[in-house]
Amino acid sequence: MIRIRFLGHLAARFNEEAELQEGKISVAELLDRLNLKEGPKITRANTLILVNGVEVSALKGDQTEVEDGDIITLVPISHGG
Repeated sequence: MIRIRFLGHLAARFNEEAELQEGKISVAELLDRLNLKEGPKITRANTLILVNGVEVSALKGDQTEVEDGDIITLVPISHGG
């Protein structure tokens, strides 16, 4: 089971946590699945994506594979003016 934690406004949209019964899946595939839900799209440009506490740009970016036991944390990047 892959655990997905949503923070900020994403928690209101998806609940605070979700579980995915999947073997291996890339971050890109995970985002594609999440983006099927109505609302603004989740991208690396507007969301900090952590896999087991490590930001995906320090790993293999969108091609980072997640698997059973991993925890994905999605933190929206907010900008104000």
